[in-house]
Amino acid sequence: MSRTTAMERLKADASGNTGLSHVLAEAIPGFASPEDAVNFLTARGFDVTARDLVEAAADEARDETPVGEGEGGYGALMRFIIDR
Repeated sequence: MSRTTAMERLKADASGNTGLSHVLAEAIPGFASPEDAVNFLTARGFDVTARDLVEAAADEARDETPVGEGEGGYGALMRFIIDR
């Protein structure tokens, strides 16, 4: 699976009102670094790297809407990555 496809799948699965969205949003306060996020996601079948997350967060930051607005756990993850 390509990195782009993995990130698209992550965004689809972790946005809005989904089980993964809720679990991810609850886990983020315990993350100390992007690697913690990678380990969390890898354990759930997502083949992403810290660089993939940083690039996705940078793309989100270029959009006109605030980063992660209305995107559930995925949005919280993007805000975490930007803050780090």
